[in-house]
Amino acid sequence: MDPTTRRRRDDPPAQRVRLRALAPDDVALRAALVQLEPAPHQLGASASARQTLPAADADPRRAPFAVLLDAEPIGFGVLDRGDLLAQVVDEPERAVLLRGFYLTASAQGRGHGRAAATQVPALAADLWGPVAAGGPALVVLTVGTSNAAAQRAYAAAGFRGTGVQQRVEGQEPQHVLVAAVPQPPRATTRLSASGRPCAASALRQGRESARST
Repeated sequence: MDPTTRRRRDDPPAQRVRLRALAPDDVALRAALVQLEPAPHQLGASASARQTLPAADADPRRAPFAVLLDAEPIGFGVLDRGDLLAQVVDEPERAVLLRGFYLTASAQGRGHGRAAATQVPALAADLWGPVAAGGPALVVLTVGTSNAAAQRAYAAAGFRGTGVQQRVEGQEPQHVLVAAVPQPPRATTRLSASGRPCAASALRQGRESARST
């Protein structure tokens, strides 16, 4: 065995997992992604790339991405700056929604999801730039209140609860979680106090909640 290959296999998940924004000419990668399926019990919460990738391609406000383990695709997600943000944050123009995010069933339970989620804020910064240039200050996501495993994984990846729940008829309540998008040293985030999370206030609430537990 090539010693370089062995080192890669022995590396922790965080060193082997990376995110790649999809380009239109990523033909082979796209073909592989649409074959990936989440675990059967997760299909109600996360549709597969077979459904969500074409929808993302049709909307310029969405950016689809692949989750790679070394060079192998193991997951998929979409960053969305569209209308759904207004349902969960007060300043949608300062946020981006992580949606349709999942790992294929065979890649779950190994820390790969946490490693991937940790990298999402940096991917958002790469795609849209700093707040001063119109980029997002926060990555926002929702997760079912009964999905304790996903909540723990997102918390380990740096996402914090806001104390807000999204309620949609016919679905279980969803916790709203946020993580800060990395900014250049001189960038600042405007504070806001509102009934729903926005920029720094949401992140501050999450940090205070974490310290109190």
